[in-house]
Formats: sequence, structure tokens, C-alpha cells
Amino acid sequence: MEWFMIFASVAVLWVASLCKILHASFYPCRSSFLNNGAGSLQKRNVLLVIAHPDDESMFFSPTINQLTSRGHNVHILCMSTGNMLTN
Repeated sequence: MEWFMIFASVAVLWVASLCKILHASFYPCRSSFLNNGAGSLQKRNVLLVIAHPDDESMFFSPTINQLTSRGHNVHILCMSTGNMLTN
């Protein structure tokens, strides 16, 4: 019975993902994020809040590259000093 529930859960998630992909391909959304509505991009200030000093290079470098290539100002706020406590 446990294997059936695991298989059913995976099947439901697969079908939901497939529906989302197909829906997005038939009805492309027009995101207004960083868009002024007129079709042209406006230069914005973007704040990236991270928890650890190396998170921006490990997880967000594609996002930072995309935003800076479009002319946006990217500011990074790190919520820790990066000091690891040692005993």
C-alpha cells in the first residue's frame, strides 16, 4: 500500500507539472516584473537579500547577470557576517 501511495503521489505531481507546462506554452503570460508596461524596460534598483556571504555567487549569479545586462542596479544585502563559530 505504501508503494502505491508513493507512485500515486509521483503520478499526480507529474500530471500537474505537465499541465502547467502545456498551459504556459499555449497561454504565455506577460509578466510585469521590471517592465513599465509600455514594452520597454526601465532601469530599476533591485535588492537581493541573502543569508550567507557566498550565496549570491552559488545560487543567484544567473539572475544577477541577467539584471545587470539589462541595465538594472543590483544591490546585495547579506544578513550575516560570515563568521563561523568555532569551539
